[in-house]
Amino acid sequence: MLKFIGIGSAFNTKWGNTSAFIKKNNGLFLFDCGGTVFHRLQELSIFDGVKNLYIVITHTHPDHVGSLGEVIFYCYYILGCKPTVFFPNRELIENFFACIGVSKDMYVLDSREKSGVIDKDFGDVSIEFLSVTHVETIPAYGFIMKQKTGAFYYSGDANNISQEVLTRFRNGEFDQVYQDTCGLDYEGNSHMSLRKLEEIISIEFRDKVNCMHLDNHIHPKEVIDKGFNVVEIFRG
Repeated sequence: MLKFIGIGSAFNTKWGNTSAFIKKNNGLFLFDCGGTVFHRLQELSIFDGVKNLYIVITHTHPDHVGSLGEVIFYCYYILGCKPTVFFPNRELIENFFACIGVSKDMYVLDSREKSGVIDKDFGDVSIEFLSVTHVETIPAYGFIMKQKTGAFYYSGDANNISQEVLTRFRNGEFDQVYQDTCGLDYEGNSHMSLRKLEEIISIEFRDKVNCMHLDNHIHPKEVIDKGFNVVEIFRG
């Protein structure tokens, strides 16, 4: 299971920017890196002992990349390592890094839609990006990550779950779903409302759906009462 540094939407600051990680020995996978994330990584001593860092980015909104530059700088100057950044739009992320002063010698970029690593701590890990519907101004992606301990789908910010993802989930290709979920429910919403999630996910699969990126208009009890899970904030 993923451990979450924060579980809130962009405006739900009390729960921090949604970001998760998996740490094993000297290896660390980090999923998104919003403005509050670097501070929490330091506060929780998550960087301790890290020699190999892999960062998966779903899209470039500030609550998902706001402290990405700080993380890369810290790795380069303090930890003495170059993180590998996974993001399928090379031009966009390279331009972003250039704008914030992160030079190309500070990181390794993997912009393939299907990629992965062989890591001494994690073993063979594959990452498959899938386009999701979020906003029209920038591309956004979810991804499926597979490792020897299991597989999961992570939506990033998305107002829907594609039929392909649903079919692969029902067929058992991955065993957990982490889904952006909100209380607000209106036409054109860029996030997945709880009502819509209820319509999409039948009751027998809900215990494998973990709601994250919660807004100010939803209470965890509402989510749990519908049969879904709510991710918890890792406290160390």
